[in-house]
Amino acid sequence: MIPGIDPKIDIAFKKVFGSERLGDLTAALINAVRSPPPEHRVVEVEILNPYSERMTLDDKLSILDIKARDQSEWIYDLEMQMLALAALCPRALYYWAKSYAEQLSAGADYTRLRRTISICFVNGVVFRDWPDYHTCFQLLDPSGELCLTEDLEIHIIELPKFRKALDELTMPLDFWLYFFKNGEVLDADALPRELDRPEVRKAMGVLKMLAQNDMERELYEGRLKAKRDLQTLETERRMAEEQRRAAEEQRRAAEERWRTAESHWRAAEKQRAEWQQRYEAADREREAAKYEGEAAKRMLVRQIQLCERLLGRPLSEAVELAACSLDELRDLAERLERESTA
Repeated sequence: MIPGIDPKIDIAFKKVFGSERLGDLTAALINAVRSPPPEHRVVEVEILNPYSERMTLDDKLSILDIKARDQSEWIYDLEMQMLALAALCPRALYYWAKSYAEQLSAGADYTRLRRTISICFVNGVVFRDWPDYHTCFQLLDPSGELCLTEDLEIHIIELPKFRKALDELTMPLDFWLYFFKNGEVLDADALPRELDRPEVRKAMGVLKMLAQNDMERELYEGRLKAKRDLQTLETERRMAEEQRRAAEEQRRAAEERWRTAESHWRAAEKQRAEWQQRYEAADREREAAKYEGEAAKRMLVRQIQLCERLLGRPLSEAVELAACSLDELRDLAERLERESTA
């Protein structure tokens, strides 16, 4: 039988790993994520907020996390996120801090604090430039060699980055991640040989029972619809954000083009002003040259007429002489001057 239940939907996730009678599955999942040394393997867990049908009746959107405590009194918080929300990382840190602080009652001292481990499975990509699908965060100094305290441990597991086929599954975590990604289409009574392990068979059996329980199936469908609605809203939000960014980029590009055009206009205006200054200077020089030329002509006319008097010749008309070019007047004045001194 194929239950048709997606174990990534939080109600199914909590049903499998957050039920009091299924603590062995919770322990197996924690050990698969952490791969601890033998002395720190989780042997038994106490579910601090066990699965209950009532917890989902009035709340369609909040994430159903799993809080557990092991034989060493270490605290665990496990959750399945269907969306890689923008605030996922600060949210993970906030809930870790909340779980860590809740260990102390009034008047208790800090020695009672125990290691707190958050494990978040995400059906989306959180770190786009990071290739690993499983990332563990701790409190380390920049060199990565000195740890402030081992009490903080946050695991983020990005399911889309896990792409192993059945024949590539080797580590315990591999089998669980394959279960999360493909559990909805697996046959609980005929698992593939590679996946036919006791803990996976038991988890599939839980999904099978959930599918056959009318009330739980209805709760699952309600959660599934709520998650799809939320995913649609998140997709629309992302699209709107992308459109806003594209519009912002277009605005910046338009402003840059305007600034470039304004710079070109200012440069052209500056060049025009320089050419205007040169033109006006040349015009002044031309006027000055014209004035000097006319003054020189007047002097040459007087010189020519003086020479003509000395030679006893009729005086040339000043108007006629003024019509001659400056060179012609110079030539005539020089010729008459030579004749008058011969």
